[in-house]
Amino acid sequence: MKKQKVSQMVYFLFSKFLLIAHMSAKLDEKDLLVKNAIAKRIKELRKSSGKKQNHFAIENLEKDKQALHRLESGRGASIYSINKFCKSIDISLKDFFDSPLF
Repeated sequence: MKKQKVSQMVYFLFSKFLLIAHMSAKLDEKDLLVKNAIAKRIKELRKSSGKKQNHFAIENLEKDKQALHRLESGRGASIYSINKFCKSIDISLKDFFDSPLF
């Protein structure tokens, strides 16, 4: 096999392994509560900006509406994406988590 094909196969198998590992990692009840609180907080802050998802996503996050929708529905939120969101609305991570939701 050519080196490129081997590399592609290794990448494919590794990505499938990561997907299976991720799917098998179940969130406990407390993790789900935090995940949902993060989603609610993002949506709350975005709505307080007065912008619709599409405009906010493009203007503030340089992403599409689907990316923001995933964050607002509790999917795809990492500390990095939360931090980017906070920077886009000029608040700190501390202010983001300083909410009755948490």
